[in-house]
Amino acid sequence: MAKVIAIKRKYFTIFLSVLVIFVLSFAAVTFWQTIQASAAKNSVVPELKMLSLTVEPSSVVKDMTYGTVTLKGSQVIPAKTFDLIATIQNTTAQKMTNIPIELEISLIGDNKQKITKPGNLDALEPGATARIAFRQIKALGDAAGNSATAGQHMIVLRVKPNPAGGVTQTSEASFRFNVDSTVKPAPKKQ
Repeated sequence: MAKVIAIKRKYFTIFLSVLVIFVLSFAAVTFWQTIQASAAKNSVVPELKMLSLTVEPSSVVKDMTYGTVTLKGSQVIPAKTFDLIATIQNTTAQKMTNIPIELEISLIGDNKQKITKPGNLDALEPGATARIAFRQIKALGDAAGNSATAGQHMIVLRVKPNPAGGVTQTSEASFRFNVDSTVKPAPKKQ
């Protein structure tokens, strides 16, 4: 004798809905994990990593007001001449030699005003860090307490490739700041 099993449509619909939601959720999670794994594989670790950029005299972070324009949290260098010191780390397992580094300073909004200074690191062991200093950099403009745009600068520090020395990638770091000689310098740490 055959048994007849009666299933109410309401319960059958609920069961199918839960099953479809489960399958779609599983597919979405699997797809997300695949994308994350692919992104992790494709992310490139720079051969030379820029750990820090330091400016002397020290920059001041403050809100600056020029007429009706207020620049919130502006990085201000309180001098027309300053030094830039960069700390760079070799992230590879090989020694690098004759590493070309280029410093480019431009006035934001005026592409004609640009200074490029070359630099060079003689050698950098695997995992080691080195500092390179660019001294007596002259600002291209000065806000002088009056203009929100006259002192806005962009610095780009580039490590250029030198395959003979073991450097095959270009890497760069940028830094925006405002030069305003009317701002008092930050107090020196003791």
